[in-house]
Amino acid sequence: MRRTLPFRLLRLLLAATVLAAGLLPGRVAAASGTTPGAVDSGALRFPRSATLPFGGPTTRVGARPLGSVAAGPRGVRARYAILVDPATGAVLWGRRSRTPAPPASLTKMLTALTVRASLDLDQMTVASRASARQPARRLAMKRGQRLTVDQALKALMIVSANDVAVMLAEAAGGSVARFARAMDAESKLLGLRGSSWRNPHGLDARGHRSTAFDLAVLARAVLRDRWLAWVARTRHAAFTTPGGRRVTLTAHSRFLRGYRGAVGVKTGFTDDAGHCLAAAATRGGRTLIAVVLHSPDNAADAGRMLDWGFGRGRSARTGRWLPAYVRPAGVATLLAPRPAATDRRRSTASEALASAGLARVQATPAPPEASRGRWSWQDRRQVLTGAGAVVALLAAVALAVHRSRSRA
Repeated sequence: MRRTLPFRLLRLLLAATVLAAGLLPGRVAAASGTTPGAVDSGALRFPRSATLPFGGPTTRVGARPLGSVAAGPRGVRARYAILVDPATGAVLWGRRSRTPAPPASLTKMLTALTVRASLDLDQMTVASRASARQPARRLAMKRGQRLTVDQALKALMIVSANDVAVMLAEAAGGSVARFARAMDAESKLLGLRGSSWRNPHGLDARGHRSTAFDLAVLARAVLRDRWLAWVARTRHAAFTTPGGRRVTLTAHSRFLRGYRGAVGVKTGFTDDAGHCLAAAATRGGRTLIAVVLHSPDNAADAGRMLDWGFGRGRSARTGRWLPAYVRPAGVATLLAPRPAATDRRRSTASEALASAGLARVQATPAPPEASRGRWSWQDRRQVLTGAGAVVALLAAVALAVHRSRSRA
């Protein structure tokens, strides 16, 4: 005759199963590095009770207000835009600011920064055949003519001379291709995540892309360089070249000439990029930077954004920040070969340790303090609960065995 388990035993088994299953969520969360009740959204983790930052002026993440996200400046028609406070790095407002797009002559901000870190202002640059053949805006340099780096950078930033951009790239990098590689390396150093560069002037080229966010980082770096910041806000300049040619430069930026408090920084236009502008202005001791790409009226769009930032958007917060400022490096530093000899010495040393029987000891470092397990009261409670469940399960099994033997 088959014996069935008593009803009390079934209840004990069910209770033990429930108690043991209660340990699973806490253990899984601890293994994955998240806490129960949190939603992992990329790099940010939001509590389940929080409103994600898409809900307008009262948006909050946890208990931290993000300010007005949707209610930004009105009338801005640029496809890509961003408004930042360079002093704090705070992003006040943006529109598709992380989407790569052609940057046109805003590229020359990175060219100027890299050249400044590579060459002295009194060094000479010589026009090559390639630089003399550059289209669009030029200084009309002929092959063999010379400029100092000081004069060339003024022509680059004030009248956006494409031939001068190539002259500077060749002087600093040896060739345009090598200078473009240095520009990519400079981008990584400065924290630009969405940019790739193919030339020093910004004329349309396959793969030549940047973002409004990255260009705001470059504009901030230009303003941090006192000499470049002075050039960026200069409307007129004149100099005599080493060959005796008299050159007069006049900025054509409507923003620089017409916006109150304007201090730069760079205009740009190509067929693919449309009208672009990295604009900076200072009012009441505060400086803001607005970047607009592919705009039907770049000066008007930048002006609306800055007006809003100095006014209603003064305390706006989006929860996004520019990367920390890093001083630009020169081409020689950016393209320096890796020290392969050091690596070979390290590998030789490792082999020597292994032959001496010490590699095993030194190859097993103690785990860092931050990664060692720490027992909190929740951990202790969960372990005790689990132990209780196991004890209850064993007791139930023992009781069942005892009763079965008694009835036999």
